[in-house]
Order: sequence, then structure tokens, then C-alpha cells
Amino acid sequence: MAVIQDIFNSREIAIGIWLLIILTVMLVVKSLRQIWINFLKDILPVLFDKKLVVFFIVFITFLVLVIQLLKWTTFWDGTQLKDSIFWVIFVELPLFAKAIEKAKDSRFFSNLVVDNLKFIVLFEFFIDFWTFDLCIELIMIPATVVVSLLCTVASREKKHKPAKTFFDVLLAVWGIVVIIHAITSTVQQPDVFFNWDTLKSFVLPILLLVLNFPIVYGLALYSGYEQLFIKIKNGAKDKWKMKLQLLRFAGLSLSRVSAIRRNLQKTLLISINADDMRRNLNKLSSHLAMQIGDNYMKRAKFYVWVCLTAAIASLLGLILANSEVSVKDLITLNFVLNIPRIKQILTYIFSVSLVFSVALLFYAIGFRKKKNEEITQIKKYAVFEFLFALQKQKSQLQEYIPVDDPVSMFVNYMQTAYELKEACIKVLDVYGNLLNNWERESVELLQTSTMGLLTNATIGGKNFSEFDVNSFCEYYKEQIKKFQNGTDFNSFISMVKTDAEKYTKRIESTYEDFKRYFT
Repeated sequence: MAVIQDIFNSREIAIGIWLLIILTVMLVVKSLRQIWINFLKDILPVLFDKKLVVFFIVFITFLVLVIQLLKWTTFWDGTQLKDSIFWVIFVELPLFAKAIEKAKDSRFFSNLVVDNLKFIVLFEFFIDFWTFDLCIELIMIPATVVVSLLCTVASREKKHKPAKTFFDVLLAVWGIVVIIHAITSTVQQPDVFFNWDTLKSFVLPILLLVLNFPIVYGLALYSGYEQLFIKIKNGAKDKWKMKLQLLRFAGLSLSRVSAIRRNLQKTLLISINADDMRRNLNKLSSHLAMQIGDNYMKRAKFYVWVCLTAAIASLLGLILANSEVSVKDLITLNFVLNIPRIKQILTYIFSVSLVFSVALLFYAIGFRKKKNEEITQIKKYAVFEFLFALQKQKSQLQEYIPVDDPVSMFVNYMQTAYELKEACIKVLDVYGNLLNNWERESVELLQTSTMGLLTNATIGGKNFSEFDVNSFCEYYKEQIKKFQNGTDFNSFISMVKTDAEKYTKRIESTYEDFKRYFT
């Protein structure tokens, strides 16, 4: 037990014990054991699929190389093996699934870095660093899980609001206890937290994330190409040439692969042979060149990267020209400057280069900021109607969707949803080229969500503009009167509620995408 406690903290041990208990129960209880067996029968063939096996080999090989690189720089050692394994299981593997679904351009990867550098990440690391005794953890972990689940269930219905408030208070009290415990432990044992090993434990996940970007990017790129290749008509005589045309057009650019996927009707689906494919891809290339939102900031970003690269190269050159150090010592900053006369010329060159690079870097950053402000102001005025409707709907969202109150449903949801649908159509038709790729996609998804809500909540193809609050209420009452003794009414309410929940999530997501335009 002492060996286990040296490797794992009490919270990790408690989680492991509960997982073993759950696994044992599943194996002992016959009905649960059958569910487990059926799950394994379904998942094992997928895991041992030929393509997945090849990917696992590539992934493990790349991960080993990354670990070896960190070990070579003396940053990684055996004490971090546990953290590395946990990172692979709970971060890297879910990230692969997320990348296949959502990785469409460089924004996905930049957001990952930003999310891992937020203050909340440091705060969570600080809280998780200090654990309670094993007995307390064994009690509090299942209790916290159960209360969180009950809170989630209670949040779905307005009638359960008192219960939700009670569970929220319990979670808040427990959170305060955990924070006080962490602060008290840090004050009493500052050396335990403020040391090099703790810093490495915090930085390790970020380093592993960044260093594994190539494999994540490669998986997203491969998945994108796979989805394109299966769209090529099987009857095409020169199918391999059409694939080659796609590879030539997109290359290693994930954003270009995503552009083809967004424009399947104009590229793949109407291409009979390689010549058609080439012509259609050329048209798509011309179309992408006209997208102001995607191209306006390219030059400014290019200047920043060039200046940053030049500054780093100049700094490295300055160090190399003035020190007798190995590459390993250079990376780990383990060197002492030694300035012989024969290296003075190189020193002056790199010094001047470094100064100019840093100065130009600040200028490039300012230039990029200015360009970004310009395009932001243009977009803000161009899509004002859409932003106004989006902000209005965001402010009208309620904690509990009022599906049992048609007046509130009409005023707070349906009416504004119709305004948003019309605004989305106008934005995409008139100002679509002003938006970035991810902004256009966000508007398109919102448009789909609004149309789904309006269609299912108001008699199929009937134009919503024909409704007012009175006619909408009458429609609801008719549904209640007609199906109050059957299941159709419950199905109708359930459908409206589901659509409204999806619509609410999409409003919040779109608002997050466009929130910089509201400042």
C-alpha cells in the first residue's frame, strides 16, 4: 500500500477503488455482465480495425519520440510516467475524437492552447494538488458524483427547481471546503507546492499537447480526405486521378480540405472525371480567394510569424556565437556565455538583428491589431441586424424552457427565432464573404437550428410570419385539446422541448463565437 501511495495520491486511489468495485459488480451481476460482454463484442472489432491499428502504432511511436525528446532535455523522468499515462487516457484519446469531428482549420488548435492556458486550468491544478485522507475521498467522490447527477436531472424541469437549488448549495459548500483546505495546506507546507517538480507537473500536459499537435493534425487531415474520397462516384473511370486532383488542391492544408467538404455540391458531387474535378476545384479556388474574412488578416499574421521567427533565430544565433555549448545544454539553458574576440562580428550582427526583429515584431503585432479592428468594425456594421437579434435572444433565454406556457414561448423564443432566421439568411447571402470560415459555419448551424424549432413548433410548412401571439396560443390549445388523452401531445411537447434545447445551446455557442463584436 505504501508503494501505491508513493505513486498515486489519495484521490486517485479512491477513484481506482470505486472503479474496481463497479467493475466487480458488473462481472458478478448476470444482467450487468451480459451488458459488459455485449459492449466488448461491439467495441473490440472496432478497436482492432486495420486502419485503427495502423493509427495506434503511429500514435504510440510518435508519443514515445516526444517522451524521449523531453527526457533528453531532462524535463521528463520516471516520476512523470503516471501523469503522462493519465494525460493520454483522459486528454489525448478524447482529443482524437474531437479533432475528427471539429478540427477544420488552425483555429481549433489555437483554441486548444488558449483553453489550456486559462486561469481556471491553474486553479483546478491547485485544487487537485491537495487531497484529503483516503477515507474522506472514498466518501466524497461518490457523494459528489451522485449530487452532481441529481442536480443535472433536477435542472431539466421547473418543478424540481427547489431540489436543484438545494443540490447547488451542497456543491458550493463542498467547493468552499476544498478551496479552504487547499489554501491552508499551501500556507502550512509552501515547499511542497512551490517547487520545480510541481511546475513540471503543471507544464507537462501543455507540452505534451503542443508536441502532439502534428499527430492530431495528421489524424484530422486523414479523416477529412477519407470523407472526401468516399464521395467520389464509384463509376468514375479515373477515380485515382480525381483523388490526386484533391491532393494537389488541398495538400496538407486542413482548411482547404474543409472548404471542399463545405462545397461538395460544387466540386465532388458534380464531377464525372478528373477534368471536371480540376475545373470545379479551380472555381472553388477563385471563390476562396474572394473570401475577405479568410484572407484579410493573412498578411498581418504572416508579418508577425516572420518577425517572431527572426527574433528567435537571432537570439539563438547570439547565444551560439558567444558560448561553447551543446544543443542539449542550449535547449535546457544550461550554459555560460564566453565572448572571444573572434566572435565579436557575429555578436554584433545577431544583436542588431535581434533588436530589429523585436522592434518589427511589435510593429507587426500593432499592424495586425489595427487590421483586425478595421475588419471587426466593418463586420459589426454589416451584420448589425444579426448581432442585435442574437444578443436579444441571448438575453431572453430562460433557465427552464417554457413549453407549457405558449405566450412566453412565443414572445421569448419563437418571435426572436424568426427574426434570427431572416437575419441569418441575409448575412449568408449578402455578407457571407466578410465572415471567417468558422463564423459562416456558426451562422449556418444557427439558421438550421432556428428553422428546426420554427417548423416543428408551428405546423410544418406554414409561414411563421402568419402567426401572432394569439394564433400561436390557439394552436397550442388545439394541440392540448386534441391530444390531451393520448401520447401525441406528449410527443409534440417533447419534440418542441428538444428543439428548443438544441436552439438554446446553439444560441450560446454562436454568441460565444461572435462575442468580440459586442464589445
